[in-house]
Amino acid sequence: IKDGEPLDPDCSCYVCQNFTKAYLSHLYRSREILSSQLNTYHNLYFYLDLMRKIRQAIENNLFEEFRKKFLQKYHSTS
Repeated sequence: IKDGEPLDPDCSCYVCQNFTKAYLSHLYRSREILSSQLNTYHNLYFYLDLMRKIRQAIENNLFEEFRKKFLQKYHSTS
């Protein structure tokens, strides 16, 4: 509720660059449609960026290294 950090500090999407977790939480608790819109924007950005990075890793024959780093990062936060 009082977290002034972005949703994902490593993300460069519009939502993460302009809104805090506290504000997104407020929108969600208030049942504002903007909450769904902003979260959807972030989620789509995340997956599109992930696919771009995967394609780039495949093109550079670095997919296995990318996969290991990705899984290490996201398994450690769950």
